[in-house]
This record gives sequence, C-alpha cells and structure tokens, in this order.
Amino acid sequence: MRRFLARPVALCFAGAFLVSGVARAQGPPRGFWTVADGDAAHNSWQKAETDITRETVAKDFKFLWKIKLGNQPAKSSSFSEPLLFPGLITGRGFKDMALWGDANTLYAVDSELGTLVWQKDFELQSPGADQACGGSNIQIVVEAPQVIHFGARRPVGAHPAPSAPPAEPPPPAQRRVGAVAGGGYFGLKGVYVLTSDGYMHEQIMATGLDYAPPVKFFPAPSGDSFGLNMDGKVVYTKTGPGCRNAPNAAWSIDLNTPDYTVNSFQTHSLSLAGLTGPTIGRDGTAYVVTGSGPADPAAGVYANSVLALTGKGLKVKDWYTPLGSGKDKGLNAGPVAFTYKEKEVVAAPGNDGSIVLLDSGSLGGPDHHTPLAQTEKISKSAKRGDWESLASWQDKDGAFWVLASISGPVERDLKFAHANGPAPHGSVVAFKVEEKDGHTVLTPSWISRDLINPAPPAIANGVVFALAGGNASRHATLYALDAATGNSLYTSGDAIETYTHLAGMSVGDGHVFFTTHDNTLYSFGIPMEH
Repeated sequence: MRRFLARPVALCFAGAFLVSGVARAQGPPRGFWTVADGDAAHNSWQKAETDITRETVAKDFKFLWKIKLGNQPAKSSSFSEPLLFPGLITGRGFKDMALWGDANTLYAVDSELGTLVWQKDFELQSPGADQACGGSNIQIVVEAPQVIHFGARRPVGAHPAPSAPPAEPPPPAQRRVGAVAGGGYFGLKGVYVLTSDGYMHEQIMATGLDYAPPVKFFPAPSGDSFGLNMDGKVVYTKTGPGCRNAPNAAWSIDLNTPDYTVNSFQTHSLSLAGLTGPTIGRDGTAYVVTGSGPADPAAGVYANSVLALTGKGLKVKDWYTPLGSGKDKGLNAGPVAFTYKEKEVVAAPGNDGSIVLLDSGSLGGPDHHTPLAQTEKISKSAKRGDWESLASWQDKDGAFWVLASISGPVERDLKFAHANGPAPHGSVVAFKVEEKDGHTVLTPSWISRDLINPAPPAIANGVVFALAGGNASRHATLYALDAATGNSLYTSGDAIETYTHLAGMSVGDGHVFFTTHDNTLYSFGIPMEH
C-alpha cells in the first residue's frame, strides 16, 4: 500500500520540481529568496520583481496579514529572516512558501494567505543544547531552483538518450543529506536546517518531514551560529564565542563527500562581522570581515580585515587590511559581492566607519592595503549599534549602487545629494559607483529619514525597503523609499504592533516579509487579485 501511494506523490513532487525549473529557465525566478540577504553574494536585491514599482508602492502597497508562530521567545543572539520558495506543489495544491525558524521549530506558511502549512519540531541530539547560547534560533537555507534549459538543441545527428523509469527513493535510513540535485529523489526539494546542537538536517519542503538522518556539522554543541549560506552542495556558516567555548570561526560542510567533510577557519580572539554567514563570490570564494584586536598575519591572524577564503577548504588566499589603526571600529557588517564592468568587486567595511570597494582579483593590491575605492567616514562607532549591513543593486540605466544601514547619526562633513530630514538614531545611506578622473569612486547620493535600529535594506525594482526595528518603547515601522533619492513612498504607520530583534526582510512576488521579536510573521505588499 505504501509503495502504491508513493508513486503518484512522487510524480506530484517531480511536477513541482519541473515547474520551478521552467521558471528558472525562462527568466529570473519568480519570488525566490532562498538564503538570508537574498543570494549567496548577499546583495539583498530581488532581481525578479515586477509587481513592485515606485507607482504601485505609492498607490497599492499595504499591510496584508500577520501570523503568530510559536511561543514567546527567549532573548536570541541570531539573525532572523524568512526564506521564500514559490510555486511548490503540496498535498494542498500549489503553495508559495515562507519558511522561518525560532529556537527549535521550523515553520512553513502559505505566503499568500498567511496560514500555517506545517511545522517541524526538532529533537536535539544533545540535551540542553537549546539553552547553550541563551536561546538562539535555528538557521535555515534552501537550495536555489535548478536551471533547466528546455529550449536547448541537441547537436545535429545526436540521438536522444533512452529514458528510464524513475527509481523509487531509498528508505529513509539509507538517504543522505543533500544526496541529489533538488534536495532528494523525485524533486523532493530540500530545506537545510542547522539546530543548536550542531546538527544539519534536511526537510522535505512540501511536508516538513525528515528526508535523511541528520549530520553532525560542529564538533561540539554550538547554537551561536550566524546564518547559513550555500554554494552548490557546500553549506557555510559562522560561529562566535559565548556558547560552550564555540570559537570565532567560519565553517563549511561539503554534502557531496561521503564523510560530509567539515572545514573551518578560526580567527582566534577576533570576532566576525555580520550575522548572515560568509559571502560567496562567483568563483566560490568565501569572504568574511574580522573585528578589532591584536594582529599577527604570520600566524594567520588578520585584524580589521577582509579575508578571501578558498571555497570548501577555507584557507586564506588573499586579504585587505586598512592602513592605520584608527580610534573607531569599522561598520559591523559583512561584505557584499557583485560584478562591475565584468569584474567582481567586494563592498566591505573600511577603516573607522567607512566603506571600501575591493577588486576580488587582488583585494588590497600588492601591499594588501590599497582599496579600489573608499568613502569618507560615515559614522562614529560610539553611536552605532551591535550590527549593521551592506547591500548592492543595479538600476535600469546600468548604474551600480551600494547601500548601508547604520545606527546613529552620520558624520556632519559627509554630504549627500539628497537628504530626507534629520536622522539622529539611524538611517539607510546610498552611494553610487562612478568613474571620475580614471578612478572608481563611491559618490554619496542620499540618506533616508530617521530610522531607529534599522534592519538591512532590501531592494526591488527601484524601491528600497527600510525597516526601522524600533525598541521596547517604540514599534517597528516599514518604509518604501525611492531608490534614486531616498524619498518616502510608503510608511506602515501603526500597522506593526511591536519591535523587531535582529530581523531582516525578504522580498518576493510583490510582498515583503519579516518577523517581530514575539515571533509574529508580517506580510506587506501588493494585494493579489482573486
């Protein structure tokens, strides 16, 4: 009976897999947001958006729904951002899924209707691991949709390959995490989950059920992990101190290898900036930013630096260290990678609160100290919060932009072409990448209105979404800004009842999603016509 039922279910999942593949082959995928910051390069830019425009946001954008997920949370030290996977076939038909995890549970929500599709409670392999880091959230990442070129032609004279009937999936005990493309047999798309006991799980996205037995990632329980990133079948994360002696380190696990090879790069006493995992370049290089402290490059200790690490193995292959120690620490933000004039560049924190552009082919030049471009100091560290962020996007005219969310006021001497009122608590600032006198420069373009505890900005089709997280006495507020000037196009007013905590936004298919500190998932966007 079980085998009889498995065949139509498997075909349904295979259909869902092909539907996603068709979307990918015909153009940019619709509404996918499969990793924190939107993609492996951490651009926070939804390239496939069509419903959101300056005009529709000003006219039609509004609060859509909210749903309470789980119990009141403990104080969490980990970043929280919903992931999006549209067009999945489930037992209830096609679903656009929003995935989010709290301390020990993964939730799948119908992102159009705001209803719970399923939830998965994880049984930790190490008792007490859920309290190891003061209540950190589980981390999740989803495989990007597979590219299928249905229009590709076979060479002249080539014969089509003989088709074989699909094999049945092996029993659960014999399955491997990340075994085949798509997260499992018959297109069982996988969502990967890192729990606070240091184990990597794979769940079937349509049901939340276990696809394969979990795999040990960290050698000891370590819940203080900061985001997951994925490149092919290699999953990356970062850890910090304060959790059963978890080191400051970048980690990778290769799901392709028989023994699930784990590698790490430890930064000793140096923290790692950013909360969403290492940034992955187009050639698989992993980029991280280290904090302040004693430096010893001969011993592999690079303070206040941007490091390029080899994919999978995480060995240092290049680095950039700003000249001068300075009194102020750099922005507490991870790097962003993007292609500019056929060259991959990395935007990252520079010295004393500035932003630099680095050539990925030689991060700091021959002396490791020379950036491609650098801004003036943006803000003072004494006024900034514990986390900040960078983002990048390209406008319809081909110009590239670098954005940053910062806490505290900007430096008085930093002049922007467009200002949107006083911003003493925080703001989103935008720089345009330009060429002047034969040099690449970051030109200050605009600064947003005042934002209390600003979240990482998210960009879609010429609109920047800025989330003021608020605090215990001030609720969060969502703003939509003109990406060219920072002018406000929309504000959520009092629609959000409380504040957010280390929360990021995801954008897809005309919607914006985020969670508040009490584990409530919010959706704003363009209403769907029924």
